[in-house]
Amino acid sequence: MLAGCSNDDDIVSPNDLVGQWEVVHHSNNPEVYDSADLWPFTFNSDGTGTGPIATRNFRYEINGKRITLHLMNIDAYYGQTAFVYEIESYSKNEMEWEEIPDKYWNNSGYGLHLKFYRK
Repeated sequence: MLAGCSNDDDIVSPNDLVGQWEVVHHSNNPEVYDSADLWPFTFNSDGTGTGPIATRNFRYEINGKRITLHLMNIDAYYGQTAFVYEIESYSKNEMEWEEIPDKYWNNSGYGLHLKFYRK
């Protein structure tokens, strides 16, 4: 069972993310992504990470329940330089994110939902 972020006072620390996570990737648009895809993400203690987004390298920030992945080594990827997610639930070994669309992704209707398992 997941311990959820139940109110605006709940905070996930960057230290909570450090390590390797396996992702079951869900989408509100199954024509764009297969929900059975498994994606590895690594979050480092220095605020950087790697994963299956654009340049594979990112820097991350957490503000309350919002996490932002800033793309590195690129000026823009389809009009954006960051992916923003709301942390819906978090525990030591599992977490879930829901994408907060920006003007580009909102137009394309990706609606990403990511569920993570700590490796």
